[in-house]
Amino acid sequence: MKRFFCYIFVLSFAICVNAQTSNCYLTPMSNINTADNEYNSILCPSGDVMAYTKSTALKHGDYNELVYSAKFENKEWVPDGKILSLRKSYSHIDVVGWPSKDTVYAYKGTAHGKILIYGFNGTKWKKCGKIKICNTRIKKSCTNTSGTSIYFSTERRKGLGKQDLYVTHLDNDGNWSKPINLGDKINTKKNEIAPTLVGDSILFFASDRDGGLGGYDIYYSKMNNGEWSEPINAGEPINSAKDDAFYFKCQRERDAIISSNRDGGMGGMDLYLVSYILDKTLTVDFPKPATMLSDKLLADLNLEEATHLDSTKITLVKGIVMGDDSIVLKAKIALSDNNLRQVIATQDAETNGAYQVILPGGSNYGIAVSHPGYMFHSENFDLPEQNEYKEISKDITLKKIAVGKSVILKNLFYEIDKADLSLESIVELGNVIKLLNDNPTMCLEIQGHTDRTGTKAHNKTLSEKRAQSVATYLIEKGIDPNRLTSKGYGYDKPIAPNNTEEGRAENRRTEIVVTKI
Repeated sequence: MKRFFCYIFVLSFAICVNAQTSNCYLTPMSNINTADNEYNSILCPSGDVMAYTKSTALKHGDYNELVYSAKFENKEWVPDGKILSLRKSYSHIDVVGWPSKDTVYAYKGTAHGKILIYGFNGTKWKKCGKIKICNTRIKKSCTNTSGTSIYFSTERRKGLGKQDLYVTHLDNDGNWSKPINLGDKINTKKNEIAPTLVGDSILFFASDRDGGLGGYDIYYSKMNNGEWSEPINAGEPINSAKDDAFYFKCQRERDAIISSNRDGGMGGMDLYLVSYILDKTLTVDFPKPATMLSDKLLADLNLEEATHLDSTKITLVKGIVMGDDSIVLKAKIALSDNNLRQVIATQDAETNGAYQVILPGGSNYGIAVSHPGYMFHSENFDLPEQNEYKEISKDITLKKIAVGKSVILKNLFYEIDKADLSLESIVELGNVIKLLNDNPTMCLEIQGHTDRTGTKAHNKTLSEKRAQSVATYLIEKGIDPNRLTSKGYGYDKPIAPNNTEEGRAENRRTEIVVTKI
């Protein structure tokens, strides 16, 4: 195996991989990548600062390694300078742990069997201690969440192969136990390297064992009843025909990092962001649509089928969620497939309000964003089949619940020039019901609006019937009719010009307005 290997990825939505294929979208981190080697990334506890090793080739096959940092600013990673270095070249240095804001664990190639502790004194990182865990060279290590167990890779005389994975535990007297080999389920006659833990119960590592996709592949194993399960290959595109290693789970629920020397980068190793796309697996126990919407049975839907997506043909929607009181919100985001009348994935925005949602082409999607004390917000994305990757930046503002606050129901649909609700409206209607159930004293006016096509009388009647259709549905679902009023405004309250199709589409809308709390 070559000495260096790396790409960095972010996996979105979940840590959920299978042995054959993982639906991930890859984007190069162009602000960080150079003709040198960038690899072995790790994030600080807050998640907004990243350390990574950068290797520069020297003469005669030697190299020099330095640890650099990058900050997450304006929704991208920006290099922030060197943080750790060696006094001499031709050696090795990595940050292997970042337990607190002002403390990092590092490994230097000259410090056999030791993990060095560095503290930040306000201006620079300075060595302030060490942990001695074995008498052989540590290649990579990680700790459990409590810091009482260290997993690491090394070569020992009585190992099962070349490099094996070991663990050492801290006892009550502050001493570290003898290294314990993780056994023949994890270790083989070849190399197992670069262990990392996810929530203390999932172990990721790299191995060049037989049966992989390339040189080194990333595998994972789950802890069951005190034992590690048979490792599973993380599959494509996490693994490639080259070397893939250094998996790192970020603090944010849906992020991770890996390293690779696959083709197509700027140097031997490059950093890439990867968004993981959830398989679209439906649940069986969703309610049948109301009779007033349709008599159609759902027997034609294959509820077991998962839709595997081509990650080069997706739309990425991303932005920040905040309230109209200027507070960033860790809001809940629910993604629905309106064609299937089903919520297919949920997630929470980050603590800084950031969110991102992956949408494959070929369906009509709804996104509902909600947070206690605020009106929900909905967006609609009716996407055709697409041949390229697209990004949409969409910052979302949730309105604090108060009399007069309104929501446009962007995932509410009617038959053309009729008041009949279509099946695709089911999920959005459910959002309104939840809002009312969560706020049992709230009263709403349901407003119908049209564009300027047709006569004023026709549009007024149509908008009234559409608003009443929504009210009728909500009442049939158990909402007290005394909490609802409906009114049609025709084309009297446009929110966009009526001289374009886009504007007319915006004006054709149904809104809910709070009349009482």
